[in-house]
Amino acid sequence: MPATASKDGRWTRLLLPGGRYYLLALAFFVVVFGIIPFSLYAHSGEDWGFPFSELLSIAALGLALYIGFAVLIRLAAGLHARAASAAAIALFCLGVFLLLAHVYAPIQIGPLDGTEIESAEPILYSIVELALLAALILVFVQLRRGRGLSIAASFSVALVPVAIAYAGVLASVGPEGLESAEARPAQAVPAPTTSSSDIDGNIYHIVLDRMQTDAFLHALERASQGEDFQGFELFRNNVSNYISTVPSSASYFTGTLYKAGKFNDWGRAWQKSRGLLAALFERGYQTWMYSALPSWQSKYIDHYQYAVDVYEEESGFANAGLYDLLHIWLASLAPNLLTNEALPLAATLADPIFELATGRLRPLSGVEGLHQSAGVLMLRRLVREETLRASNGVYVYAHAQLPHGPHVLDRDCRYVGRPGKRAEPISPTAGYLVQAECALGLLASFLQELRRLGRYQTATIVIHGDTGDWIRLGKNTDRRGKILDYPQASLLSYVQALLMIKRPHAEGPFRILDTPTQLVDLFPTVLDILDLPPPYEFDGRSVYSIREDEPREAHVGFDPDDLTNGRDFVEVRIEDPSELLRSKLTVLGPATDPATWRAADKR
Repeated sequence: MPATASKDGRWTRLLLPGGRYYLLALAFFVVVFGIIPFSLYAHSGEDWGFPFSELLSIAALGLALYIGFAVLIRLAAGLHARAASAAAIALFCLGVFLLLAHVYAPIQIGPLDGTEIESAEPILYSIVELALLAALILVFVQLRRGRGLSIAASFSVALVPVAIAYAGVLASVGPEGLESAEARPAQAVPAPTTSSSDIDGNIYHIVLDRMQTDAFLHALERASQGEDFQGFELFRNNVSNYISTVPSSASYFTGTLYKAGKFNDWGRAWQKSRGLLAALFERGYQTWMYSALPSWQSKYIDHYQYAVDVYEEESGFANAGLYDLLHIWLASLAPNLLTNEALPLAATLADPIFELATGRLRPLSGVEGLHQSAGVLMLRRLVREETLRASNGVYVYAHAQLPHGPHVLDRDCRYVGRPGKRAEPISPTAGYLVQAECALGLLASFLQELRRLGRYQTATIVIHGDTGDWIRLGKNTDRRGKILDYPQASLLSYVQALLMIKRPHAEGPFRILDTPTQLVDLFPTVLDILDLPPPYEFDGRSVYSIREDEPREAHVGFDPDDLTNGRDFVEVRIEDPSELLRSKLTVLGPATDPATWRAADKR
């Protein structure tokens, strides 16, 4: 890289001869090891839950690689200056391409809840990438001719403060990510208006993620454990009003459905001042939460534990979510059309990078069963810690991702891997059902502990799923129909969520009721059991105010284009929840359209 006296000569003398080329190459390393992983963390750090400081190991790795490349290119320049400069320019163009592709054609992956990670590979994104590639080939040619080198070098240098600023914001926000920063409760918690001294018994609220009603009954029959659930009533026709965890939890914590305004405002209202936790706090309850998501901390929670933290403490692994970020980060560097092909290779490369960055062997990944294993350990801790809680005036919420894909546990909750990788082949349906038996066994252990401590009789116990699952167990399911180009049978299977309740001092054998219920009924039901007045108007009702033979439609909100993180919910009416798997469905329209609800109210 010979020095010149051109108008760009100031860059030539900045570092070593050819200093501008070192700066051009910098763009690739800042984008790949800084901006892209920081952006992924900002988007999904709430799900991964590890502190941002762990991510700095990737940036440190990028810095080390950049220094190594700078030394290499300096040596290469002595042998062939034009080849060395071409390599630096090529790295600049590649870095810009990856940055623009990340912005305008971001990686499309599946949910980060333990199910298979995959990309939709939208064709539009491939077209965008081709256009970017063609433009940057022209840029490469111009830079090789010595045109615009100073501008390109300045752009490359400008990326550094951008990455530093990004890092500073993320470090201050924490694992919740940029989107959750405004959701943090800032005001002081008001004092409860009553004392817990006059409260008789505790409330135990256990959520089994994706526990389908039919699957639970199948597991209960197979294990012959009906005796463990004396006093319980199971509502056979219960419907989940949403098909993913966040809106589903918002519905049962607040007793409302999403109808208007910002989705995040509605979805997080129960963490601020509206909903079940606030009502129980006002009544004088102390709250313990065992959470499936790291961002569910609230000002009303006295003792909070995140399931993955429990896994890390019990297993000795730390920052388990970092591996999943490495996996997705590496896959995001591939072209859109090759994302799914790149995912297996990215998983292989993520292993040594994790060990290099942390100095530790990696934990299970989300796809391999991290969340399911964490759920098992969390429910076992729930049992062990019951003696630490008072016998009256405590609300305990535990949310475990069981039974949940990819079904990596057997009925004894032992880790056996994904269905396709087990020593003994097993179908997805069978894998789901044995994991349901695992969850049933964990429930039974907890109920036995309550009996041992003399707390079962006075306890209010609510057990439910947040959704069902794609597993279709009903023999009369119509598998041919579609709703919004989505299989109707799949949607109906996914809203068949378990709901069972034991009221205080309830006795007698386990009962199955045909009452048409919905998860939005849960908050009104708890207030009814406790004989507390409703704080506002509900969309749900107490299940004990509904007759078994009462005609009652149900509402389900879902986004047919993005079933995990969608916000453009379409409201669908289930005409007959008592015949759920054969019910007619009617599309009412966008959930935020007032006409949708007027039409529903006229029925």
